[in-house]
Amino acid sequence: MVKKIGSKAWRVQVSDDGAIIGLGVRTETDREYEVLLSAVDSTPIVTDLLGEMVRTHRGKPPREFAPNAGPNHFKSVPVQPLSTRIEHGGEKPVLVLDFGGTVLKVAIDPAQLQRDLSAL
Repeated sequence: MVKKIGSKAWRVQVSDDGAIIGLGVRTETDREYEVLLSAVDSTPIVTDLLGEMVRTHRGKPPREFAPNAGPNHFKSVPVQPLSTRIEHGGEKPVLVLDFGGTVLKVAIDPAQLQRDLSAL
């Protein structure tokens, strides 16, 4: 499957047994990068990538996208996890999103989450 959003494109390939996922991203300069994820070790890889993005963008204003780009693109749809749960034990509760081969853990601020949900 190849999906083009604006001037960028990405593709996803999954092995027959579902153990390896290949994610290819083509940039605006037509360079293509491929990331191989294993169903076994994809959680640390995805968590590390997102953690690095958060660290890099901390303190910067939120990125704004054009009306029909990125998450505002008409074909952009949210991903629905297979299951969702809350884990306790650290400083903040952790929202655990299970996508099958990948489990994403996100630390949440319950007060901020409540404010955001009540704004809807």
